[in-house]
Amino acid sequence: METQTRTIDGQEVEIRIIRPKCISAGTCVVYAPDTFDLDDEDIAIIKEGGWDRLEKIMAGAESCPVYAIEVIIDGVKKYPKG
Repeated sequence: METQTRTIDGQEVEIRIIRPKCISAGTCVVYAPDTFDLDDEDIAIIKEGGWDRLEKIMAGAESCPVYAIEVIIDGVKKYPKG
């Protein structure tokens, strides 16, 4: 699992990519291109540097057809629920 944490608009945002689940759909990159990319194996990764706004990150995570991206905000798992 790849995990990175950043502060966005005063909130601690943690993104986790569960690499074995990723099927290379690439929709996360379409919705949040400053946050997500695909590596040489076409598996989602979290980019270094500045990230997108939280709305775009959530849209990228929610677009994943296999729920391979988790978003935790201020210690609370926001996506996927449950």
